[in-house]
Amino acid sequence: MNSILFCLILLFTQSSLAAPPVLTLPHQSVKLPNGLRIYLVKYPSPGTIAYQLPVRAGSRNEVEKGKTGFAHFFEHLMFRGTKTMSGKQFGDLYAKLGAENNAWTWYDLTNYHGTVATRYLPKIMAAEADRFANLYFDEKALRDEAGAVLGEYNKDVAQPEFLLEEKLLATAFNVHPYGHTTMGYKEDILQFTERYNDVWPFFRRHYRPSNISVVLVGDVDFRRETRLLKTKFGRWKDTEIDKMEVPQEALQTSARSATVKLNKPAQTRIAVAIKVPAFSTKNTDAAARELLSELGFSIISDFQKNYRFQKKWIDAVHIGPTPMHMRDPGIWSLTVRLSDIGEQHRQEISEAIENVFQQWRNNDVAPERLIQLKKRFRNAAVTGWFESPEALASKIAWFTGFESDIAVIDRHFERVEEVTPAILKEFAGKYFIESGKTTVILEGEKNT
Repeated sequence: MNSILFCLILLFTQSSLAAPPVLTLPHQSVKLPNGLRIYLVKYPSPGTIAYQLPVRAGSRNEVEKGKTGFAHFFEHLMFRGTKTMSGKQFGDLYAKLGAENNAWTWYDLTNYHGTVATRYLPKIMAAEADRFANLYFDEKALRDEAGAVLGEYNKDVAQPEFLLEEKLLATAFNVHPYGHTTMGYKEDILQFTERYNDVWPFFRRHYRPSNISVVLVGDVDFRRETRLLKTKFGRWKDTEIDKMEVPQEALQTSARSATVKLNKPAQTRIAVAIKVPAFSTKNTDAAARELLSELGFSIISDFQKNYRFQKKWIDAVHIGPTPMHMRDPGIWSLTVRLSDIGEQHRQEISEAIENVFQQWRNNDVAPERLIQLKKRFRNAAVTGWFESPEALASKIAWFTGFESDIAVIDRHFERVEEVTPAILKEFAGKYFIESGKTTVILEGEKNT
């Protein structure tokens, strides 16, 4: 763990303005001729490697009418096997080798991930290369998986948080695919059983080498793993595609609001979304909103101290989306869940949220306070991002989905260190304004 401890030492011994690198572990990046990118990091986890295969496709890429939810659908279909290995054989292989294997879908990314003993990595990478290049399933398998997805949607839609997210996105966006959740619309999911011929164009468009990366973190040998991945993935040919443009959202010019009413008891939720720019390390916008989030609504904020811990008007605070960043201009959101006591103070809580935004717009953050925010942000990253090979691999998969070189992680922290009180004030004054705000309130039936 010497390298990780060294990161921690750097945190407290270097000046905040020096912006020492966060990724101090030995690392290497390779781009294959077919466009596939490889990110390798040596992490002190003897005998174990975490792997991630992020695909730069999520609900953002579901631009065709009637085809929402396809990115998540493929998260399921990718476990259905190939022409040479059935889905059961695929699962049995991982179980036999003791390898973890899972996946998740988000707005901008679908990520396949797991951990494996170093000695079994060649077998796992061979299986992964096979399913990415040679995925195959018949219509019955598609219909079975469509039923599983519908069941997942029905389970999600029973949760207040999902309904709130669904309404918030639909209200905040008019044309951009960010306007629907990664699950997609129910009416589209109901048609999945008849979509066998429609899903393959989506697969060929997005599941190609130049749109995919392989991340390995752990007990890696750079030369050995590079040779392995070149052998397994190098013969996979990239394809020429016609670009399918993602419709961009027009500037929001007035506040929006909506209400979700449940026919069952539920605590009231208030969600506030603010239109913000896309993630980039070419400026300090992403860094500014992360620091403002920490300042205004984190567990140590005055807002939580007052309304959650002292008055007990709220019992949960969530800043999102989680992860916060988006590939296109998107939203920053805050959700608070009201306690029974807080129900009668709903207006005061809404005003308190707006008061935080107003303070950001009108007042400079004290320099000493900003230094502490940066230290807390960096410390959380060093202790959280590096707590395991899986955690670090996940962060690399995530950030390289926005900017395709591994240095994006250090650049993000450089931008954090560059933020000044004036930058925070300017960012809040430009984006945390009434005309860019969307508010959704979820209400349940009241117990009598």
